[in-house]
Amino acid sequence: MKLFVPGMTAILVVVAALASSDASAVVTQGRTYVFYNGTQVIGQSLMYCNNAEKHWGEASQHNLANAVSVSYSCSDGFAIHVGYPANIDPWVKTNFCSQTQSCDTGPWPVAGAPALENLLWSD
Repeated sequence: MKLFVPGMTAILVVVAALASSDASAVVTQGRTYVFYNGTQVIGQSLMYCNNAEKHWGEASQHNLANAVSVSYSCSDGFAIHVGYPANIDPWVKTNFCSQTQSCDTGPWPVAGAPALENLLWSD
């Protein structure tokens, strides 16, 4: 004997949709961190709008005092904020956008970056 309750299918579909959306939050910004040793770029971490995380070189979560951060809008890809740590070399602040080409759209690896690896950090 089958029991049919009108509207039960719709309730199950809504509950299933709510349960599956918990795990994947809507991402509104991508981000990149470009790591420096003085005035030399030594690594980069990238978080794309699809939640993919990549890095190259020395991209340490424990070295953010030497990393310039750039946030990008996921709707159009344009940079919305560039953050410089307090003690970064003044040359980096002056030349970051032209040297890395990271201040327009992104997040993308800086020009000339080696092959990307999975995960956000190298450590």
